[in-house]
Amino acid sequence: MTSGIRAEICLPTVSTCPLTELTVSGPPIYSLTRSYSKEAPETVTVECILDNSCSLPDSIGFTQVFDYGTKTAYRFTMHRSDDSPFERIEQHGVPVAETIIRDGKLFLTFHATDLPVLRSILDSLREVYTDLQVQRLLQSSADASESDLIQVDRSQLTERQREVLNTAYEMGYFTHPKGANAGEVAASLGIDQSTFTEHLAAAQRKILGSIVDSS
Repeated sequence: MTSGIRAEICLPTVSTCPLTELTVSGPPIYSLTRSYSKEAPETVTVECILDNSCSLPDSIGFTQVFDYGTKTAYRFTMHRSDDSPFERIEQHGVPVAETIIRDGKLFLTFHATDLPVLRSILDSLREVYTDLQVQRLLQSSADASESDLIQVDRSQLTERQREVLNTAYEMGYFTHPKGANAGEVAASLGIDQSTFTEHLAAAQRKILGSIVDSS
């Protein structure tokens, strides 16, 4: 059994997704699909199911394709963009599995085959979306006889704790042999070693609390 990773992320501000504005004061959008055409490779066709209470902006150019009664399926075409979160995920050979747009925020779920692929996708997204939030990571077991899932919620970390963890990781603090010691990482962050140790311990305690069996 492949040890894949299910990632659920939130993008609070996505200018490349015109549907986000509909959900600021309207109902969430739970159904969205995208398709490409060989005849028009520079565009993408988007289909979504919207509540009939939604006020549709003229700028998008919706075409009604099916009436569900209280909801309607619409289709529209837009130009592809390298900054689109969908494009950046799909460039790694990974499709977006689930899309939810709620309160003007875009929530995406995808399945990375392994940790390097996950890191590559997140790094690519953060080049454009610095406010990206990792809501949940679920890792499936590599052993077919097991069914243990690990959930890590990064939102429980403060911004300072994330900065400390990221800097320590990038400088090789967690490698063996160490690429940098505590004093060097602390100096890079502009804090003293004891403060670095406190932030690191607090962050590790929160993360370990998500994956250590406390039963």
